[in-house]
Amino acid sequence: MEIDFHHTAVYVLCRLAGMRSVYAEKVAYASQQVDNANYNHAMKFENGGIFHQTRTAHEGLAFLEMIDVNDAFNVWLPFHFIPSGEGNDPIEVLITRPESKSIKLLKNYVLEAGKEEYGLHYLGIFFHIYADAFSHQDFIGFYDQYNQIELVKGMDKMSWKDYIVFKITKHLGFLFPIGHAVAAKNPDIPYVVWTYRRGDKEITVDNLNQRFIPAVYSIYDYLQVYLDKNPQYGRSSERGLSRENMDLIIDLLKVTGSYQKRHQNWLEAIHNNAFGFKDFDDIDRELSYDKRSWFREAVVAVKAKGILQLLKYAAYNYYKFKKRDSFYRADWTLFMRAAAIHKYKLLHEILPACGIHVG
Repeated sequence: MEIDFHHTAVYVLCRLAGMRSVYAEKVAYASQQVDNANYNHAMKFENGGIFHQTRTAHEGLAFLEMIDVNDAFNVWLPFHFIPSGEGNDPIEVLITRPESKSIKLLKNYVLEAGKEEYGLHYLGIFFHIYADAFSHQDFIGFYDQYNQIELVKGMDKMSWKDYIVFKITKHLGFLFPIGHAVAAKNPDIPYVVWTYRRGDKEITVDNLNQRFIPAVYSIYDYLQVYLDKNPQYGRSSERGLSRENMDLIIDLLKVTGSYQKRHQNWLEAIHNNAFGFKDFDDIDRELSYDKRSWFREAVVAVKAKGILQLLKYAAYNYYKFKKRDSFYRADWTLFMRAAAIHKYKLLHEILPACGIHVG
């Protein structure tokens, strides 16, 4: 899925479930940040201390990095293609599926973490993983021949860039069976109906009805449980999703065009209180997303000048870092803590409990 779902749809579901806007904003930002946190280097602060970042995004990975099993363990598998842990053979247990054994175990971890200072950030990370479990189902988060499908039919309306990707994956897909790369963007776009062939089996997927709408209901239902367990974030709604609000959600999911256009349509609906939030406030009215705003609130990063600039050719973009006074309480820092904790728990506790030993 893309920013229209990971950020704005998640925000709307949090608010409709009864979460207060100040907390829903954090959850939604963390959900989308999973696709944007693309650094994994340590920062040595000039005012003391060292902090190692946890990369959650595959954005910016080079081809050789994508097929590297280390990146699969660090990025693809824990944050975008969680193995189901279900099945009778070594390949089957690695396939991503919604409502799987591993997802059910992860739900319990996230629920218990609600009392921690990084609890909302972990919830946002989980919602990204959970949404992707619906859209990425039937693929594996590795460079693996299981992902070597034949894309029979894809997007009818696409940009020239998407068209090029579609053609490349259709004819040269055998070069990169990584996640759903051979299917291009088709699994991530809410309105697309697409068809692929694996072996002698042909599968047609109606994203909206088979994946996105079920994801909406599942996330909303989990939010009810989460708020009952963690009422400090808001009072869970007992009404459920109204028909009117669900119709509006479906209408927004049907909007065609780029992810920027779709995201903007969601933002406009939120800004205008189209969903009828009873406690509508300035956060709702001004909601936006800047992928580096949390980082800038936590860290001052200044590109080195003079002789130190030469180092950027040996060390990627040499910067000087200073942590702000609020660094250890900052949302970015808490997001990083939640991401690191999640990755450890998934690889060393949840997957082994599902019979998958990767640690």
